[in-house]
Amino acid sequence: MNQLLRRSILLVLALMLANFAIAQDRAATAEEGYNIRVKIDGYENDTCILGYRLGKKTYVKDTLITRNDKGGWLFKGDEALKGGIYLILTKPENLYFEFLIPNDEEQKNLSLHTKLDASKDLSKNLKIEGSVDNKAFLDYLKFLSKTRAKDTKIGKSIEAEEDAEKKKKLQEERVAIGGSVKEYQLNLIAKHPDYLSSKLIAASIQPEVPKEYDRAQGFYYYRAHYWDNFDWTDPRLIRTPLFKDKLEFWTEKLAVQVPDSVIVAVDFVLKNSLEGGDKEMFQYAAAEYLNKYAQTKVICMDAVYVFLGEKYYCSGHADWVDSAQLEKICENVATLKPLQCGLYAPNIRLKKLDGTPVNLHEVKAKFTALYFWDPDCGNCSKTTDKLVPVYNKYKDMGFEVFGVCSKSWKDIERCKEKVKDKGMDFINTSDEPYPLAVAKKTYDIKVNPFLVLLDENKKIMWKRIDPKQLEDILKREFGIKDDPAEGAVLENKEKATDAKPK
Repeated sequence: MNQLLRRSILLVLALMLANFAIAQDRAATAEEGYNIRVKIDGYENDTCILGYRLGKKTYVKDTLITRNDKGGWLFKGDEALKGGIYLILTKPENLYFEFLIPNDEEQKNLSLHTKLDASKDLSKNLKIEGSVDNKAFLDYLKFLSKTRAKDTKIGKSIEAEEDAEKKKKLQEERVAIGGSVKEYQLNLIAKHPDYLSSKLIAASIQPEVPKEYDRAQGFYYYRAHYWDNFDWTDPRLIRTPLFKDKLEFWTEKLAVQVPDSVIVAVDFVLKNSLEGGDKEMFQYAAAEYLNKYAQTKVICMDAVYVFLGEKYYCSGHADWVDSAQLEKICENVATLKPLQCGLYAPNIRLKKLDGTPVNLHEVKAKFTALYFWDPDCGNCSKTTDKLVPVYNKYKDMGFEVFGVCSKSWKDIERCKEKVKDKGMDFINTSDEPYPLAVAKKTYDIKVNPFLVLLDENKKIMWKRIDPKQLEDILKREFGIKDDPAEGAVLENKEKATDAKPK
């Protein structure tokens, strides 16, 4: 009986130990969320940082300052990480290596092991377990490294080779290397179409322009096929630098840098993001473009901001923006909309410094510069010093300046003193506080100086320009060419002045 009892107790203890071992094993593998073990041989600092990419920026997800009992670090959380490119960062030199979080499953038991050696390249010795997607990507990178070394070697041989036949053969070998890379990429994409590594490779493949196309045809072909291999439904791509790079190249290099062309390019991206059905991707693209064109210094390009705000933000698509911020955006859009290049400039009615009423639209000139300035503004003084010679040079050709002094009528003497001191012989105006404030608000004047060029019909041609840019425009519009021998020569005084908006 005692022997049987002892056996029963031993059996219970054995079961308890087995269950404990199973529980320990489960603890090392997250059932939900993420569990990322990191080991870096040769790294002596105890700090290890987990970060992630969002466009071209890097954000910190977690920081550990002590090692675990195995000499490494364990990053864990109850909520799964969003897919994308992540990195492990070390201190104090900020050395790092990148890896992929492709899906929820492959982050539950992910092991990252590398070595810090004299090269300080943590990626060189990186080994990843628990993720087939990462293994595929590391294999691809190793393949690229080998083919790049071969390509470099052949390139040097081509430069040194003098025999035409041998050089031709080397060039054919180089082309074959490029073909092997393309074949590897296509095989990986076909075999594992849902891998994040496949999506990154596919989106990076450049369109191959037919050899028979000329330069212009090639450009249009490249642009038409630029997004062919990009998956608009995959939000993982926003947490990589790739999507941001493509957004920038698309609008800055593949669109003519005038508002209408950039608007078409931006609209293409946002339409595809919406049609793809992924809210996160649309939100990222919309926010990137709105911020970019809200801060643009490119003349007249605020029209893109107006378009974005009106079509995608103020129409109800931007439900992630809080109501106060959205209201501000829509107010800015409403203010800037009538001030776009190509539209008729809003009329303003003020008084000349002698008290005579005057309004902007009654000024008879081929070109009119609307100039907001302040007598106490240092930048205004510098701008005025450059503007006055431009006015004197072109006033007899049909150029006028409509100056607006920011001091109201009670301080009019300060305006008059500055006008006399600077030789500002063009039209200068001011008024009582209310009409002057209306004029400033109408043109969204937040800082002085502010210079806008209008055509004969008072349409806005250019805005936020400086006197040097103004003179360059006037030279072109009046047909003046700088002759190094004889100076400026007027080629065509009778040039038509119905200038189209730029």
